[in-house]
Amino acid sequence: MMLLSDASCRSRSSGAAVVMAMLLAALAATIAATLLWQQQRWIGEHQHRRDQVQAQALAMAGVQWTRQIVFDNAPAGNVVHLGQPWALRLPAMPIENGSIGGYIVDAQSRLNINNLSTTSTTATSTRAALQRLFAALALPPNLVNTITDWVDADDKTSDPGGAEDAWYLAQPIATLAANAPVRRVGELLLVRDVGPASMARVRPFVAALDAPTAVNVNTAPAEVLAATVAGLDPAAAALLVASRDKTPFTSVADFKARLPRPDLATDETSLDVRSDWFEVSIEAQQGDTLARARALLRRSPTAGEWPVVVWQTVE
Repeated sequence: MMLLSDASCRSRSSGAAVVMAMLLAALAATIAATLLWQQQRWIGEHQHRRDQVQAQALAMAGVQWTRQIVFDNAPAGNVVHLGQPWALRLPAMPIENGSIGGYIVDAQSRLNINNLSTTSTTATSTRAALQRLFAALALPPNLVNTITDWVDADDKTSDPGGAEDAWYLAQPIATLAANAPVRRVGELLLVRDVGPASMARVRPFVAALDAPTAVNVNTAPAEVLAATVAGLDPAAAALLVASRDKTPFTSVADFKARLPRPDLATDETSLDVRSDWFEVSIEAQQGDTLARARALLRRSPTAGEWPVVVWQTVE
């Protein structure tokens, strides 16, 4: 009986050793697989970061390239129109391990909301144009007052529907009116009653520029033309756009001569055929990583120099 017991013990010990060896082998395989996975993950993350850096650098290089395009193809003091090379939309061009593309928009094709911060006739005409634009977009007309109060320097509330410090301080999250021009259009989301829906409607037709500007009638969409010229209906504005696409306006006088009626009121100080401000959008890809750059360019006051980058973002 003792012999059987010893044999049984040896059998159990041998079995345990086999099980232990199997467990150790499985553990070793798991450790090896984990190390391999971590190495592959590190390589993947490293490659992703490298592609991200390269894509962002490529997008920023695209912004610099557009500075030259504007300098070469929209010369200072000359008529600016959509038939010029700067206005061509560049589709994604393949490059090594990626692509790059983008487009330039004349910022003066839009109504400059920062015109409201001045006390000049430009502010008066812009205010009236924005009221017509908001009406056409089915937006509350009082929004013009709230935006005016946000960008103007005083603390006097515009009626009806305006909002200055007293209103913003009374909100659950207290703040103050900026009482200064906005840097970008997106800042209007901070303004009373301006939500994402109204922002989406108005964004294509407004700009935030650091100086008073006129609307370039050669690049403005029909909605902006109809808002800028009192009494110009959308259909007539669309016909003007079709006409200028064939033959750009050579001057404000040329624009007025092609209006459907001679009695349409125009404030010549709010119109132009030249532009000094341009918005740039660039999209660059490296590997699976996409980077987007946006920038605002202003024509340099110094002759012979490329446009100045007013602001730039890269994502």
